[in-house]
Amino acid sequence: MSETAQAATAKVPAVSKVCEVGARQKVSLFGVLRSVTFPPPTAAGSFSATLFDGTGSIEVVWLGRKSVPGIKAGIRLAVQGMVISRSNGLCVINPTFQIEPVITDEH
Repeated sequence: MSETAQAATAKVPAVSKVCEVGARQKVSLFGVLRSVTFPPPTAAGSFSATLFDGTGSIEVVWLGRKSVPGIKAGIRLAVQGMVISRSNGLCVINPTFQIEPVITDEH
């Protein structure tokens, strides 16, 4: 594999499990949002959600946002970003994300 191809592949992390991630690590996670937390109306705050992947939960935080269109409890979400350590645990800050469709078993 060429250096350019290796560099391109290194930029996109493989899908990680929440139970295996650590601070200062670039991750790609996939799971279901269990809850969302809105900042108070009068504060700048941050919008956050709890992502659960079957191995554990991690907070996903959008700094300076009161909401993010399409983000609500119960959706399937793929996120990529940097994990940081905060006083209340690990979180992914300002991730890129993709809302995944819900798969139904209709016959």
